[in-house]
Amino acid sequence: MAILWKILVAATCVTLFTRCLSQQTNNQKVDIHGDFLIGALFPIHNLHEGGTCGDVIQDQSGIQNLEALLFALNKVNTEILKGKNFKLGTLAYDTCYSDTEALRRAQQYVTFRTYTLGLESMFKCTDDSTPKLKTEGKLIGVVGAATSGVSIQLATFFRLFKIPQISYGATSTELSDTSRYDFFLRTVPSDRHQALAIVQILTRMEWTYVTVIYEDTSYGVMGYGEIEKYAQQNDICIAQAYKVKRFIDSEDINRAEIEDVSVFSVTSDLNLKNRFRWVGSDAWTGRTVRSSQVAEGAIGVQPKIVKVPDFDKYFLGLRPDSHKQDPWFREYWDQVFNCSTQANETIDTGKKHTPHLARTCTYNRNWNTYAVMDAVYAFAYALKAWHEGVCGTIEKDICYELQEAKAEDLMTKGYLKNVSFDDPAGFRFKFHNTSGPARYSIMQYVHNKTSNTYKWEEVGDIDENRRRFKKNIRWLKDISSLYRPSVCSRPCVAGQATHTLPNRKCCWTCHTCPEYQYLNTYNQSCLDCPPGKQTNQSKTGCSDIPEDTIDMSHVVAIVAIIMSCLGAIITCLIAALFHWQRETPLIMASGKELSFVLLFGVLMSYLSTFAFVAYPTPVSCGTTRFMLGMSYTVCYAAILVKTNRIYRVFNIHTSKPKKVKYISAKSQLLITSAIVSVELAALVTWLISDRPAVIHEHPTRADNVRVCEDAKDFTYLGALVYPFLLMIVCIYYAIKTRKTPDGFNETRYITFGSYSFCVLWIAFISIYFSVTDNTIRIVALCFSSFINATVTLITLFITKVYVVLFRPQKNTRENVMSRRRTQSYETVSINNLSNLSRMASA
Repeated sequence: MAILWKILVAATCVTLFTRCLSQQTNNQKVDIHGDFLIGALFPIHNLHEGGTCGDVIQDQSGIQNLEALLFALNKVNTEILKGKNFKLGTLAYDTCYSDTEALRRAQQYVTFRTYTLGLESMFKCTDDSTPKLKTEGKLIGVVGAATSGVSIQLATFFRLFKIPQISYGATSTELSDTSRYDFFLRTVPSDRHQALAIVQILTRMEWTYVTVIYEDTSYGVMGYGEIEKYAQQNDICIAQAYKVKRFIDSEDINRAEIEDVSVFSVTSDLNLKNRFRWVGSDAWTGRTVRSSQVAEGAIGVQPKIVKVPDFDKYFLGLRPDSHKQDPWFREYWDQVFNCSTQANETIDTGKKHTPHLARTCTYNRNWNTYAVMDAVYAFAYALKAWHEGVCGTIEKDICYELQEAKAEDLMTKGYLKNVSFDDPAGFRFKFHNTSGPARYSIMQYVHNKTSNTYKWEEVGDIDENRRRFKKNIRWLKDISSLYRPSVCSRPCVAGQATHTLPNRKCCWTCHTCPEYQYLNTYNQSCLDCPPGKQTNQSKTGCSDIPEDTIDMSHVVAIVAIIMSCLGAIITCLIAALFHWQRETPLIMASGKELSFVLLFGVLMSYLSTFAFVAYPTPVSCGTTRFMLGMSYTVCYAAILVKTNRIYRVFNIHTSKPKKVKYISAKSQLLITSAIVSVELAALVTWLISDRPAVIHEHPTRADNVRVCEDAKDFTYLGALVYPFLLMIVCIYYAIKTRKTPDGFNETRYITFGSYSFCVLWIAFISIYFSVTDNTIRIVALCFSSFINATVTLITLFITKVYVVLFRPQKNTRENVMSRRRTQSYETVSINNLSNLSRMASA
């Protein structure tokens, strides 16, 4: 492998010398002698389409940067290396923006590094001595190149020969890989910082949907990758990304069917110049733009622009007849003033109209020349530290150890990476890893209406720690009506779900959540609100649907309460009347004690309406359950005992009077209490084991009805089963006693009432359990209790009230004991009936 390596290097050198002899064009160079040399590579001329050097001098990136190097070289020799008996020189070449030309020039520097090649043993002099390469200085590194693409090629090449390289313009993130480019440094920041700065501007302007146009080079591809990464982190979408060739050939032009392939010219031809906002990188920010009207208002990012007053004075005072160090300056002079001067021509500076750079308006200052100066200063400070580290701080000459030392020590031993100094621009310079400090200027391309000229103006700056806009960005006033925010989709309004389009997170459609659905902001989906809930005003959650229930302020409740109150009042009046007439035959014959129990049951039926229409609470629900069962039970228990007593009294088929048992008032009350206690025990047990509760029913999605839990199904039937059985027995005895004497013949009315109760129950059950409307259910409860009580009053009490009040002559013992001749009671004599009546009254 060692032999193969020597052959390859030797072939390189042979090629180098062959080219030097055969190629006679573009061999100009800047050669300033020094004990130590730094190479320098600048794009002095433009690059033709075929990759050859052109004839147009590059003002800002070429001549001005070269002169910045010469200016800085003079400064370091007179200031930084002052007191040292050695100087720093340079050997500068033109790269024409071409990586091929740059590599060809880079080979010139390899001849200064014979000790790295190991070629001495491969050559032999005629006197048998060891051949030596004639050198005029020790090469310690190279300054360059201006672009990332060229710098990457150079960095790969210089790494082989361990030549330190400092670029003043290469910003590609690829060059930050120290495992591949360990001999590369740069005085400008990485594109990682520039990409972040551009994204910060987009964020500041609230532009979240952009199109990216980038060059098909390492600089463009890597820069786009960084912008894409930071854009994703800041929720900025790249709508389209167009990669354009660095050089567009005729085939591409014909395919595009346009004469000018400049991006700005294309937008002008398409009359789209007022529809775009341009944000540019340092590749074109600060430079002259051909289509100025289209680019007006563009924002760009470039390394911090700084005016170095001493350099301006130096550069503007240069003359081609006196400035011999720069072989291209006369050509630049002729280009600026559109004239032709001979190489030996002397310019008379005493003439009034003598050309002068300071007087020409075509001078566009390169604001970043300090980056070149920083590279020269870095080498100078590193050389000084290297000299003091090897030779000592007292030694002023180049010691033997330094002569034998390798320039790669500047890099491997950290002399270059650890430099720190105040540069000509007034900034504190220090390498951060392999890059310079991240300092950027935010530029805007503005139009000066007074002079009708366009220029780049600094409107803000960005560094690693802050972002600052000096003034408001000045947009064109005449297109303000056409300007639209750079967004793909407008934010969805409250309650709308955002459905992101595939692979385009900044583009979405807005979908309005249906009624009774809310927006889940976590996954942008519409979710159903639970029953009884509706979407809140912000559409991000659910709130309770207003309760729909009957309380005492409801119209239905008011009507039911009025009717119940009337019924209760009438019941109380009847009870009072019965108490007043309690000793009269008619009242005594009807069983006054049971009549009062029955009236109490009727009163409970009327008063239960208040529980039915009360606002549903556990207490009101429990009261409803209790009153519904007890009111019917008390009524039917009293009727059952009364009809049973009459049946047993008049069902004696014998001529002998026989006293019937358990027909006294006390017995009747005890029997009634026993019957009622069954229901009472059942209801109390039910209330304890299954406590009343309130629930919400939702017959429809829009309903939220507050009801008692018992009302949701057939639960209430549990309280009515026992009263229903009592009613059936009452009907049985009513039929059996339908032919008793007139005074005792309540059974006909009981029979009528029992039939009415049957019809009422059938209607109630049909209505209550066939509808879901809570209002109708409550109405059914109220009116069933009301009708049950009213029918009882009418059938069992109203006729007696009528006799007592309006026919008192009929309220006699004879009328009460009057006998209706029926087949059922033919054997019962009047005397026996009288005796039975007295027993019944006892």
